[in-house]
Amino acid sequence: MGTKRVGWARIRSLINENANTLQQRRRVVRSALTSNTTLTSADYGKLILVDASAASTNFTITLPTSPEIGATLQFLLVADSHSASQPLFDSGSGHTINGYATKATADLEDGLTYYHSAQKLVFDDSSKKGARLTIVCTAAKTWYITDCVSNQATLSDFD
Repeated sequence: MGTKRVGWARIRSLINENANTLQQRRRVVRSALTSNTTLTSADYGKLILVDASAASTNFTITLPTSPEIGATLQFLLVADSHSASQPLFDSGSGHTINGYATKATADLEDGLTYYHSAQKLVFDDSSKKGARLTIVCTAAKTWYITDCVSNQATLSDFD
């Protein structure tokens, strides 16, 4: 081995660098949306919680109108929706949300798959906790569904 000595300050620095490299990255979560909300570019990459459990509270989540290609938005229903409540996802005039969504049901292991192409999509009344939607901007006016499982209810076109 060599005769070069390493001081304690250098050893601490190396340990800190390794600790920073190994740290788990924490997911940024936006608190549950319960009313009309317009998202911005600051919401890209976040897990956006949605709560439609209050009675008769249909509300609209408006997506950014000038999305960046590759921008991702992920939504998660954190409570069972009330039978008269629906969260509506609106991509804006002249924009579309395209892609496949799976309806998971208690008696179907694999679920049913539906294709969507609309400006607005909605989790139907009585959707269950855990329903999720992930979309990615693939063109200036197009969002694409990369992951969607609607638990016990359907994600529907709303045009």
